[in-house]
Amino acid sequence: MIFRVLVIVVVFLLGCSASVSAADASAFSTWVPKGWVLEKSINGDLDADGVDDALLLLRQNDRRKRSHNEGLGASELDTNPRRLLVLLKSADAYRKIADNARFLPPQNDVDAPCLADPLDEGGVTVSRGLLRIDLHYWLSCGSSGVSHSTFLFRLEGGRLRLIGLDGYEYMRNSGERSESSVNFLTGKKKVTTGLSQFDDPTKPKVKWEKISARKPIFLDQMGASCDEGDPSQSWCQ
Repeated sequence: MIFRVLVIVVVFLLGCSASVSAADASAFSTWVPKGWVLEKSINGDLDADGVDDALLLLRQNDRRKRSHNEGLGASELDTNPRRLLVLLKSADAYRKIADNARFLPPQNDVDAPCLADPLDEGGVTVSRGLLRIDLHYWLSCGSSGVSHSTFLFRLEGGRLRLIGLDGYEYMRNSGERSESSVNFLTGKKKVTTGLSQFDDPTKPKVKWEKISARKPIFLDQMGASCDEGDPSQSWCQ
């Protein structure tokens, strides 16, 4: 009986282990600044040279930014900022092309303790040479709204340029849903309303808009909010 319990505990611990292996932690240790930890590493070919590049998802490790929560939501709220490093690999060496500590949200929000980690049902991936960042927002209490944003970046001139932004919103109670898609290369935005999360749409409405002319937007200059007047937030449409 004791042996069986130990096996179950070991399996449970393995299943809940960190997503970073000891090999990855060692291989990328020189890229992790003091006071930060490697939360996850992602491989993928961004420059079409047949060699996998690396994306490092870092999280600051400051105990003062972790607090106990006695109300609804997570029992501990971790508001340590996240940081995304993008490393291109050539031969046996890596070269950093992006370092952003403003764009990715932290695990928790003290003002919204019921907010789930936006990366739990989202994340950072590489597909067909494009960097994809998915952010998924929903609350376990206080709101039935759900929103999801997908950012697409491609390598251009040694930087990662934002080329697309797709998103949807819906209400978990009514099922009312809307979608949007922005193409930053063509300058066009598609908005679809009248959709339903639960049923087939009856009369969806599609509206095309032309976004205002803007300079190219790059990952290294993007922030997390869409505050008006901030020139670094020109991705907000």
